[in-house]
Amino acid sequence: SVTNIQKITKSMKMVSAAKYARAERELKQAKPLGLGTKTFYEQAEISAPEDEPRRLMVAVTSDRGLCGAVHTGVARTIRDELLADPKIRENTKIICIGDKSKAVLQRMFADNILFVATEVGRKPPTFQDA
Repeated sequence: SVTNIQKITKSMKMVSAAKYARAERELKQAKPLGLGTKTFYEQAEISAPEDEPRRLMVAVTSDRGLCGAVHTGVARTIRDELLADPKIRENTKIICIGDKSKAVLQRMFADNILFVATEVGRKPPTFQDA
């Protein structure tokens, strides 16, 4: 019934608000770590070689869920970009965040995948993760 759906929707909103608040707190705690890294690279004055441009594509999807169209869209965009020009494909690396992007992109571009991160946001990061 409509009332039951409204109750379910209300509880889903409450759960997502709680998860968002937790993620926001964790981000505030981790922000100083990122600023230190940024300062290091700025002071080191490191620049990329200009003779052969390299690209990094980051595919951000979830590990599971009901967002099939989003996962497919992310993977399709990367696939089309890499298939358009073999030279671009040769000089591009992919970072997959989430199992869904890895599952789709690994079939055609296993050699291009540099790193895969799963279960992001489920547990607080540890020194071992770094």
